Amino acid sequence: MSLAPPRARTRPVGTVYAEIVPGAPGRRRPHLAELHCTGAVALRSAGDALYLVGAGAHPIGGDETTIQLVLADGACVRVTSVGATLARKGFDDIPSSQRVELTLGADAALDWSPEPGIAAAGSRHRTSTVVQMARTARCSLAEEIVLGRHGEEPSGSWTTRTEVLVAGRPVLVSEIDLGSSHRSWRSCAGLGAARALASLVVVDPFVPSSSWQSSTVEATGAVGVALPLAGPGIELLAWADTLGGARTLLERLRDEGRQRGWLPPRPVAG
Repeated sequence: MSLAPPRARTRPVGTVYAEIVPGAPGRRRPHLAELHCTGAVALRSAGDALYLVGAGAHPIGGDETTIQLVLADGACVRVTSVGATLARKGFDDIPSSQRVELTLGADAALDWSPEPGIAAAGSRHRTSTVVQMARTARCSLAEEIVLGRHGEEPSGSWTTRTEVLVAGRPVLVSEIDLGSSHRSWRSCAGLGAARALASLVVVDPFVPSSSWQSSTVEATGAVGVALPLAGPGIELLAWADTLGGARTLLERLRDEGRQRGWLPPRPVAG
């Protein structure tokens, strides 16, 4: 009689914790007052931005990563990544996950714009982003997701959840499922089986709330929408069969927002 191997469990493979304070007077470069990185993910400073760097192949099914950034009062920083995040299937059907916790103090500003996430064939990945902002903080959150590498069929699946709180009050709670493992993905109530999603959330208390306006743009097989938040900001979403198509519609929404005054003309950070 042989015993079946124990079922694999999720495992932490990388953590980042960083505290960011304003740079020296007259310098744009942010200052890392505290930084702790372990495992397969790291944070590095270069020029005027901070870069997330992956070490090794991750995430694979069962992997868990956690990223925590704390911006002190008045800190201003752009955070991006060196390359795309490629989620892969593990030895059994356990999803991988990444949790991002962002805390912004008074008058802090954050531009969060990592490279795209890609769900390779058979993978199941989940991202969760929680932003806690002071009332006078500003934030821009960008995210891009693609189902499958070129020519992969079927692709993997990806769930993304975003929560934004301003002075403890939720202004956005959103969860979007992509991929064939989610029933809603193919429906008209979902993304109509779109394989790429581009999103942008902007929160800026210095733009009058009356300025934020809803909008819709469409192209063949692609849709983009602008949705004002329950507070000082807006969420832009665009989905299409290709990332290029989603990006094109998102940029059209951004141009419209700048022209009509419901998107800040200046970068939130940088």
